Amino acid sequence: MAAKKIIYPVFGFLAIFLFSGLKNPLTDYKNFQIGYVSAGLGSQFTSMQPVFYVNNLKFVYTSEQTTLYKNQKVKRPDTLQVGKFRRSSVDSIIRLIKDIKDTLIYRTNVHVSSGGIHRIYIQTPSQKLEFNLHNASHPTAQKIVAILNTYIPDQDKKLWLFDFLDKK
Repeated sequence: MAAKKIIYPVFGFLAIFLFSGLKNPLTDYKNFQIGYVSAGLGSQFTSMQPVFYVNNLKFVYTSEQTTLYKNQKVKRPDTLQVGKFRRSSVDSIIRLIKDIKDTLIYRTNVHVSSGGIHRIYIQTPSQKLEFNLHNASHPTAQKIVAILNTYIPDQDKKLWLFDFLDKK
């Protein structure tokens, strides 16, 4: 008798959950993608830059030549880290972007001609968002980069966003 008292409420909750139209949180992990690509400008043009990709719950962190001059030989990418991306990180990123209605956020700082361009794109089953930041930053993008940096060992170059003159 005691087992029925426990099973019925649990079953009732699951039935309400399944038929209420609420998303199963596990579906957000399938087809989750995020990418961070940095391109150096000025003296950093053609230099090796950090690149971070997540597909589902796997990530790859590399150092790549993301810009080059015409007829320039491309340097071979260097894979620095490969691993599993935590579900809690996916949940945190989804929470950060869920209220952003735009699909593209572009910011530029015209006062700097060197520096870098950063592209961060995020794709979930229900949302696509891209940050294009030219010597500029965005508070949500900074938080996302902080999450990604937790996967990078201290001896490797961390991901970064330009923040000079960008602080309010």
